[in-house]
Amino acid sequence: MNQTVLLVGATGMFGSHVARELMRLPDTDVRLLLRPSEDGKKRDAIRVLMDGGAEVSEGDLADPAAVDRATRGVDVIVSAVQGGPDVIVDGQVALAAAGKRNGARRILPSDYALDLFKATPGEHMMFDLRRRADDAIEETGIEHVHVLQGAFMEMFAPGMGTFDYENATVTFYGDGTQVIDCTSVRSTAAMVARVAVDRSLSSGKFPFAGDRISILDATRVIEAQTGRMFERRSKGTESDLRAAMREARDDPMAAVMLAYQLYMLNGQTALSDLQNDRYPDVKLETFAEFAERALPRAASP
Repeated sequence: MNQTVLLVGATGMFGSHVARELMRLPDTDVRLLLRPSEDGKKRDAIRVLMDGGAEVSEGDLADPAAVDRATRGVDVIVSAVQGGPDVIVDGQVALAAAGKRNGARRILPSDYALDLFKATPGEHMMFDLRRRADDAIEETGIEHVHVLQGAFMEMFAPGMGTFDYENATVTFYGDGTQVIDCTSVRSTAAMVARVAVDRSLSSGKFPFAGDRISILDATRVIEAQTGRMFERRSKGTESDLRAAMREARDDPMAAVMLAYQLYMLNGQTALSDLQNDRYPDVKLETFAEFAERALPRAASP
């Protein structure tokens, strides 16, 4: 039987990958809830998706009529939105409520992280928002599957902060040996698409990870890929990190980034009961495979 999947956030970096993976599935119709945009790149991306068969429903999560219209006749809702409380909490809860009212079976909220349900309330603003949304979504009575893939491997790519490729340095807290769950965007999107249409899944967490690797092990992989040696720079202990978090309270973005580092350092939100093998045809990239595909290559001798 065909299933119709509504995807919200399809023009984002992650959402665009999810859209393509959904459109590859048989017996799956894809609808996109999109805000009207004058951005040329976004319009081009939308045109490609529409040419591939996706249906577009225009509107904003803040518009009840648009949300109601977009959720009519859909079986599953996949959220890939980012933002503040108005989007993560109010918007997603409105989406779930409209979906339930219109007969949708399931929603995948925009979690996509370490196990945020293990986080200490008040330590990570974005985890707090997502938990608020998830609690309210559960109250609507709609099925809810929380996709948890750890960190995105792309956080180790150029321009993301941990690794300075220009100066060949890597900075971190602790000794760099704590193992981190991580998955590439590409692999996560493939799993999200399969989870969305898997009728046999029950509500709850769906954890998986392409790899489990420490900062030091990732550094060695990156050195082998790029042909450069990276200087290791520890910024201190967990106590030093928590002190930095207190100092950053007035800078929400800095505080969030430090909170991510905290949970990657202390392992509190590590994933358990991984579902890596649920779909044997979905091969999750290891970090070495991701590095070979996505990172700069060593210069030829």
